[in-house]
Amino acid sequence: MNDIVDILTDVMEKNSIKYKKDELEKIASYANYIYKDKLRISKKTVLEHTLGVACYVANLKLDDSAIYAALLHEVIKYPEYDEQEMIKNSSSEIVDMVNTISKLSYFNFKHSNEVDNDILRRMFIAIAKDTRTVIIKLADRLYNMKNIEEVDDKTGKEMAKECLDIYAPIAHRLGMSQIKTELEDISFRILYPGEYQEIKKEIDQKKVARQNYINNRIDEIKQALEKENIEATVYGRPKHFYSIYKKMKAKGCRADDLFDLLAIRIIVSSIKDCYSALGIVHDMYKPMPGRFKDYIAVPKTNMYQSLHTTVFGEGAKPFEIQIRTWDMHRVAEEGIAAHFSYKEKTSKVNDADKKLLWIRKALELQQELEDTTSNIDKMKTELFGDEVFVFTPKGEIKALPKGSTPIDFAYLIHQKVAEKMVGAKINSRIVPIYTNLKNTDIVEIITSKNSNGPNVDWLKYVKTSSAKNKISAFLKKQGKEENIIKGKESFEKELKKQKYSKESLLKEDILKPALKKFNFNTLEEAYENIGFGSISPVKIVNKLVETFVEKNIPKEEIINKNIKNNKNKNRNNDLVKVENIDNCLVKFAKCCMPIPGDDIVGYITYSNGVSIHRKDCTNLKNLDSINRKINVEWKQQIKADFSCKINIFANNTDKIVSDVILKLKELKINLQEINSKINDSNEVIIQINVDISDSKQLQNLIKNLRKIDSVFDIRRLK
Repeated sequence: MNDIVDILTDVMEKNSIKYKKDELEKIASYANYIYKDKLRISKKTVLEHTLGVACYVANLKLDDSAIYAALLHEVIKYPEYDEQEMIKNSSSEIVDMVNTISKLSYFNFKHSNEVDNDILRRMFIAIAKDTRTVIIKLADRLYNMKNIEEVDDKTGKEMAKECLDIYAPIAHRLGMSQIKTELEDISFRILYPGEYQEIKKEIDQKKVARQNYINNRIDEIKQALEKENIEATVYGRPKHFYSIYKKMKAKGCRADDLFDLLAIRIIVSSIKDCYSALGIVHDMYKPMPGRFKDYIAVPKTNMYQSLHTTVFGEGAKPFEIQIRTWDMHRVAEEGIAAHFSYKEKTSKVNDADKKLLWIRKALELQQELEDTTSNIDKMKTELFGDEVFVFTPKGEIKALPKGSTPIDFAYLIHQKVAEKMVGAKINSRIVPIYTNLKNTDIVEIITSKNSNGPNVDWLKYVKTSSAKNKISAFLKKQGKEENIIKGKESFEKELKKQKYSKESLLKEDILKPALKKFNFNTLEEAYENIGFGSISPVKIVNKLVETFVEKNIPKEEIINKNIKNNKNKNRNNDLVKVENIDNCLVKFAKCCMPIPGDDIVGYITYSNGVSIHRKDCTNLKNLDSINRKINVEWKQQIKADFSCKINIFANNTDKIVSDVILKLKELKINLQEINSKINDSNEVIIQINVDISDSKQLQNLIKNLRKIDSVFDIRRLK
């Protein structure tokens, strides 16, 4: 026990962590009591492991409660453990953390070939009420990976795969780059020893020359900064092997071809000095276009801040430079752990909760910047936690909408399991199948060969549309013959209302494509769905008529019909000439939005005249363009505005959107709509919908937009 107290006292005092010696001694005594004589698979003591994790947590500068929770995180496994006894020897706060860590340890991803990172991220947010527990779990995994030689090869590879799939991405999302880097490199060495050695060999071959090159650039930068009285620490930043491997695979190149293999980091005292240093660097070296990123003005969602630029040094050799303050550097290395308060015991958890809330919003909003109804609904669902994460008895994680029941869970497992379901257990207790599931519930489905399957009442209790559809399909199948008879009667009644004969409409070449539109393989399948009420007979009959007309009515007759229907309400025929036919109904396709100057083609529709498409429109492939195509051309001296959509790709700065709007105003171009979103590389994509008179004006607009700083690509939407 004295050893535990001495070791933890030393590491907490070294990291300026406040603690009470009597609390430490009490907790050390309890740990010694629980772990006494307990061994791990490696034959090392459990206490040695948990003490190592606790020291690692202390070095991350978390508070005393987190360190004690790390020390006690394995006690729950042993028969001597009693929750009330532990509260007496520690605190309810520490017990809560240990319980959560235990749940985090319960995750089992070995049964899945691929981990859904989005579900993983949201699951951690839902379960980890206290961020410190996730950090302790990461420290625990890193300690295990550093001692990976203690386990057999198979277990080691499974652990390494979990690190790459699960733990390293979590460390990244929490901004803890030091832990992420160590986990990735150890795992890479275990899973891909050949590739690891190959990259190591390639890096080592030119290591001296590369280091000399970087040292020369460091000396140049130091001298330039000193000349401008900017205090800075400048050093070479080694690129870790797994990051090199991923970039080599993505770009199909060798390690030497990567721009950021040569890298320098500049750490200064203030944000002002960051931008001053950037100006000095860009005066010294030519910057590479499109490779500057300002993460200070627009931080990453994991709180990372820094200026990134790639420049050409001596011999036109590119290298990357990162510029940040010391505070930014601490956050970049330690992430969320750097934001905990240690000064006041009372404020500690509140501060942590605020940081967790910030992370939750940032992580979820990152992908939800498009202002559409579906995304807003999804954003509300995810931000307010309208989802539950439950476990199978084997420890696999399943995500379901809030309000889901064991019925939804059963269908998520497998349809056959659900159809044999006769009951359910939640946390080992039998419950009604309509019980609402809660976060961290362990759900077990009770099945029987004698089950009659789902009944209509199940539809009242299920939350997921997938389960509802499968229950409906099962019930529909039960009354299949009756539905077919009923559906056939309704269908034939609707057929009699048409002016075309039944025989004409039910020919194979008419029937087959019409049924395919509704995903039916046979007419009997259509009868069944009509009888069940899942589709109206009117829809199917109308599609049959439309298909018949397209295949059998002469093109000239359709054109004459369109001329007759055009009562001068549509003035588009003043803009486009249709194969020497006057007064034909003309509409411009919304899929490709043609403008004067574009190569165009006409497509004859039965009821909406001639649809005008750009010749490169991808939708033309899905149309019967051979039989229904008609020649069209723009009329001369057109005076009209046309909608045109453009995507602008730029580095993310806080002025980019306003710069685009100012440029449009300068060119006197009317803006209909503007939307922006940020991709995973922190590049901004701005979509604008503008009024354009012709392709000449469009080219002039694109030319001027390219002049805006940080814009690196512009594409017109097809």
